[in-house]
Amino acid sequence: MERLKKAKAWLSNQLRRGVTFAKLNKGKTAAILVTAPLFITGTTLASHYYNANSTTLYYVYVDGEEVGAVDDPNRVHSYIQQEIARQREKQIKPKVASELKFKEASSLKEKPNTTETLKLLEREIKFSAAAKSLSIDGKIAGYVSDQQDVSALLNEVKGKYGPLPEADEEATTVVDFKEDVKIKNDEVSPRKVITAEQLKTLIEDGTLEQVTHTVTEGDTLSMIAEQYDIKTKDIIRMNPELTEESLLQLGQNINVTAAKPLLTVRKVEKIKEKIVLDYSLEVEMNEEMYRGDSRVIQAGQEGLKEITYEIVEENGLEIEKKVIDEQIISEPISKIMQRGTKVKPDRGSGSFLWPTNGGRISSVYGQRWGRMHKGIDIAGVSDRTIKAADNGRVASAGWNGNYGNCVIIDHGNGYRTLYGHLSSIDVSVGHVVERGEKVGVMGSTGHSTGVHLHFEVIQNGSHRNPLDFVHR
Repeated sequence: MERLKKAKAWLSNQLRRGVTFAKLNKGKTAAILVTAPLFITGTTLASHYYNANSTTLYYVYVDGEEVGAVDDPNRVHSYIQQEIARQREKQIKPKVASELKFKEASSLKEKPNTTETLKLLEREIKFSAAAKSLSIDGKIAGYVSDQQDVSALLNEVKGKYGPLPEADEEATTVVDFKEDVKIKNDEVSPRKVITAEQLKTLIEDGTLEQVTHTVTEGDTLSMIAEQYDIKTKDIIRMNPELTEESLLQLGQNINVTAAKPLLTVRKVEKIKEKIVLDYSLEVEMNEEMYRGDSRVIQAGQEGLKEITYEIVEENGLEIEKKVIDEQIISEPISKIMQRGTKVKPDRGSGSFLWPTNGGRISSVYGQRWGRMHKGIDIAGVSDRTIKAADNGRVASAGWNGNYGNCVIIDHGNGYRTLYGHLSSIDVSVGHVVERGEKVGVMGSTGHSTGVHLHFEVIQNGSHRNPLDFVHR
């Protein structure tokens, strides 16, 4: 219709020019003759001229608003298909969400601005894509392609902090999110769709961008942590190659992303631990036993207790540990001991006991080999135990020259007895011994010709013949 109007306007202009020419040259009659052919010829010429010089263009309307004009609608359709193909490469299935219309027109003056119109269409045409949304406490965290398994992604995040058993009363470990997490099917702009890996990074760090610090002179982990308002342990967590004792190198790059996870993985674990219960010691006093002596009446036995703890961790950090159950598996049994209270007298009676279990005298008191033999030698025993001849206190116990291992007992009444050539000593200086108590073992130490006991009795500093005092 528009084209016809323009053609008529052009023809009318040509007719006016033809009539004027006729009047000037041949008069009214001639004008009619000239004008009629010109009318026929002008209409044809107008049509040919318009067709030869006009341009066909297509106005593009997006959601009812004109965007621009193109020379071919297929250029628009081609752009749309390219955009869809580009999104499909990212595992997204987009579709056109805007209403797209074309209006064909012809014009002698206006030309289609195809390139500019296509640029405008990039902004004006809306696409949508099927996606899955992840919301945390009612706030959208991100969108991924509907082909992505968001549940599997969430389980992967949970799996960093422990196994994933079903939550039930018998479960020893339950791992879940502290926040309210929902997954829904949605339709969104493809520009909002991110990859599953990006969504995982968002969940774990709260950001898609990693902040890196380059170590300079004087830097320490604590100083770097303070600079970025994070904790030293967070830096170590983000940089597994570091420890609290690590020496930083100039120019070293350290990840200091101030990670604030969108989700909190809460692990509640029940742990059973067996604890050994120490037994108690009960002591009974025995008046029949000498002080310093003791004996076990009942052996002690440790008990066993099982404690069940509930440990709560959030993102790998323990925040609570409490006892929820205790059971005694076995009670401890007390150890019962008797200790003597009887005081052992350190003063002898003056009547001496034979210091060995049997035996014979191998050498007597008196002159021997040209010198004085100050005691007697006892040999030929099967039981080599050496006994105190009377109550007293040990005055000497140890090596004593020719006597070898030697014990001297002061009986507190002017008498002392000496036991020489022992293979071992069972008492120490200051020890109070009772008549017949073991003081050592017969031997052949010191200046000795064989296994025997050299026994002496000393009265007020003078040696006496032991046979005048000892009784078998």
